[in-house]
Amino acid sequence: MNVIEWCRQHDIWYLKMDLQIPEACIKEAQQVYDEGYFVEHRYGDGDGWCSAALHGWVGEEEKNTRSAWHHTKNPSGHGYDENKVKWGWSELEDICPETKRWLEDFPHKQYRRCRFMLLKPDGRINSHNDSNKKRTDEGRKRNIAAAINLAFYQPDNCYLRRASTKEELPFENCTGFWFDNGVNHEAHNSSNENRYHFIIHGGNNKEREKLMLKSLVKEYGGDILKDIDKNLWKHDVYK
Repeated sequence: MNVIEWCRQHDIWYLKMDLQIPEACIKEAQQVYDEGYFVEHRYGDGDGWCSAALHGWVGEEEKNTRSAWHHTKNPSGHGYDENKVKWGWSELEDICPETKRWLEDFPHKQYRRCRFMLLKPDGRINSHNDSNKKRTDEGRKRNIAAAINLAFYQPDNCYLRRASTKEELPFENCTGFWFDNGVNHEAHNSSNENRYHFIIHGGNNKEREKLMLKSLVKEYGGDILKDIDKNLWKHDVYK
């Protein structure tokens, strides 16, 4: 089995990433807020939940992707085919140079939506999951690699947790997690500060796979390697 299958079999719904996130990302997230770029995210699914796209999409008719900051939902939600829209950096790149530079070094084949996520004081995200019919039909409803959630700034008294068990994801400032968004989850910010996270969607590559496996070994120990199909994960971490 591969890592995704191993995590599904052991009901592991999050995995801490073995990486460093620059603190400059916190200041840049605050600047995105100060300059009024955040828009309401998924109306009806929460309160005080907002987003702004550093990397996103625009329709084919547009000349460039500068205005992509306000397109934070999947293109299909606006009647577009995600394989036919233009993907690229939005005008937020001007005020978020360090975040962009860090992302350019991050192991991804191709970026899709990369979004700052704001949860305001006393903001809530209602219980939900982010799977869909296609994922379910293909047996991929549970997929720990479905999303990457980076906590740029995580105030005290703020949680994201699994709805069924109330187990909280152990976010701290400048930490990142692979997150199985196919499980029902919910969040609440009971602090008096904004919570700033960052969600990454994009294509996989060998470097990202290697990082995932290294993170899994760091968290659960090298003995798990006997359960992982080495024909699917041919990396130096096995040596």
